[in-house]
Amino acid sequence: MNRQKLFQQVMWAILITLLLVGCGAPAATPTSEPSPEPVVEVGDVIFDGTECTVSGSTELPPGRYSFVLKDLSEEDVHLFVSRLTDGKTFQDLLDLQSEPGEYVPEQDWLNHAVEPGSAWNKPDGGEVHTYIFIEEGEYAVSLWSWETETTPMKIWFCAPFWVKEDPSE
Repeated sequence: MNRQKLFQQVMWAILITLLLVGCGAPAATPTSEPSPEPVVEVGDVIFDGTECTVSGSTELPPGRYSFVLKDLSEEDVHLFVSRLTDGKTFQDLLDLQSEPGEYVPEQDWLNHAVEPGSAWNKPDGGEVHTYIFIEEGEYAVSLWSWETETTPMKIWFCAPFWVKEDPSE
């Protein structure tokens, strides 16, 4: 691996860590206890090692919502939800990659949604992640796997959805 690529990966890892720490919420540690906050389950994020799919509504009013990550792969993936800004669309994310899973640097037009530290495991399988969506706009569900000794860092852009004050419009 060349030095420039390694430097970029280290810088992105530091940036993501600083963003997560700066939110003030402790890291989500899966437990067997559900979050006491009332949330609406959006759907499942299913990853098979090659691609990810998202079930559920594609338009939501602002509020608290959860996604259930069902990782059927050998990867160690992490769920992220981000709002797209600057007029960018989900297609712009897809256009960054030549194939799903290919690592691309994080874009400054992606704003990570607030996850109030409420990841927990469902008894019937899957890891629940709860997010707060305040701002209207297009959002993207993504999965990341961190670089290990044997595999490079990877990212999968799963699906878009929209937060609207009145989703029926």
